[in-house]
Amino acid sequence: MSILQSLFGGGKKQPPAEPIFPGESFSILELNMPDGLAFATVNSAYKDYQNKKHFPYLAGFELEILNKNDNGHPLNDEAEILNDLQDKIESFLKEKHTVHPVARVTRNGTRDILIYIDEPKFTKEEAKDFFDQINEIRAVNFIINKDPNWNSVKALGI
Repeated sequence: MSILQSLFGGGKKQPPAEPIFPGESFSILELNMPDGLAFATVNSAYKDYQNKKHFPYLAGFELEILNKNDNGHPLNDEAEILNDLQDKIESFLKEKHTVHPVARVTRNGTRDILIYIDEPKFTKEEAKDFFDQINEIRAVNFIINKDPNWNSVKALGI
């Protein structure tokens, strides 16, 4: 690349630096939310992750918790179902994306899964077909927002 190309943005987009995945270092945070006590499981290895700009889309999933205790947190059998659904969601995304699952938050009646991806690549029909299957097991809300600075997870220490 010439000096002019580097100064004026010419040339190819730079790929993410190695390592693409920063590893795993999980922390559990206790959060006081408006609807009560919540727990966040956070991969703290993403705190100083150098490739955030390459994965600017936050895919957020909100799963309903049915079998829960008085605080609205899942009982053991429900936690297994939610963990299995999270695995299915991650597998679906991995079919077309580089997937960075950074956190999940369990709050009163809801589990939130927060995953960063490079760019949405599935069609509306593919997403609908997949999430219709998830909705048969647990109600799910799904959003994708552009968040190039990962501001949505800063409060979790990422």
